This record gives sequence, structure tokens and C-alpha cells, in this order.
Amino acid sequence: MSNANELNNLNRLVGEIKILMGSISILDKSVALKDEISIATALDAINFRLTEIAKLSSQINNFTFSIDSALAELSSSTPNLKTLHELLDGPVEALRKRALSEILTLSIQ
Repeated sequence: MSNANELNNLNRLVGEIKILMGSISILDKSVALKDEISIATALDAINFRLTEIAKLSSQINNFTFSIDSALAELSSSTPNLKTLHELLDGPVEALRKRALSEILTLSIQ
């Protein structure tokens, strides 16, 4: 993959992660407010973004991101917010940092 294509995919990945984190924040607020419609919408958005992040990470050399556990939790009848945070917060942040580091490295080359 050329550096330009890889940079583009990395930038898209960082953007998708930013949107995912916003969706998780909305889910947190919606749970606190007990707003069932917003909760359902946020869960759908998280599901979609996780799938997009997995696709993008598979297109980038040496990047992998497993979403199976998170998707299983999202598909349960009552997803647990604490479990979702445990499954996503650390790995998503690590992926974001790795993508930003790779963007910097490729930009310097």
C-alpha cells in the first residue's frame, strides 16, 4: 500500500474512533437520563462504528482490532454499559494512539 493510501486510511480510522467515542459518550448520558430512544440510537451507532473501525484496521498493515466481544455485548437484550467500557475503552484508545503514531511516522518519511 502506498504511503498516501495508508495515511488516508489511518486518518479515516482516527476519525471513526473519534465518532465512536462520541457515541459512547452519548450512550453514557442517555443511560443516566434513562432515555430509551437515545440509548437504542447510540447502541446502533456504536455497532456501526465498530464494524467500520474493524474494516479500516484490516486494510492497514499490521493493524488488527477484534470486535467480537463488543458486538456480542451490543447484541444482548440489555447491554451492560460497564462491560462495554471494559471491552472498548482501552483497546480503542490503544488503536487511536497507534494510528496517530503511524501517521506521524509516515508523514516524516
